[in-house]
Amino acid sequence: MTNKEKMLHMVLDNPKLQELYDYDKSEYEDFRAALYSENIVVSTVARIIKEYNGSTDDSDKKKVYMTVFNHLNDNYVL
Repeated sequence: MTNKEKMLHMVLDNPKLQELYDYDKSEYEDFRAALYSENIVVSTVARIIKEYNGSTDDSDKKKVYMTVFNHLNDNYVL
């Protein structure tokens, strides 16, 4: 298991998040399944973890922000 997969599991294992956003963490053992999940919270968390590389460079942070922003805009329906 990669560090990014471990991070994803640490977030998705949170019982309050599971209850609030109605997902079953066992469905996301595979990182790819989380990335392409229909659950917007799961897929957004996966995208943040995928894109984040620990850099403190502002341009890297902006890239992560824009990736997540675009994902939410494209997939979140009010």
